[in-house]
Amino acid sequence: MNLKNFNELLEKYNLHPETEPTEATPVCELGLDSFDMLMVLGDLENAAGKSLNLSLDSTVGELLEKVTAAEK
Repeated sequence: MNLKNFNELLEKYNLHPETEPTEATPVCELGLDSFDMLMVLGDLENAAGKSLNLSLDSTVGELLEKVTAAEK
């Protein structure tokens, strides 16, 4: 998964983060509420096929690395 896929996932749920997500953006700075994060995380975990153990202090890049590593 890459940043473009992540942004498409946000669009799927009509989510508009407070800042433009980059790989360096901490997840907590996206400004998404807890329900929004559950929906996004659910899709990411489905893509990865396992729990990702997300920390809100993780960056978007770290989250994408976890998904990509699990997909292999």
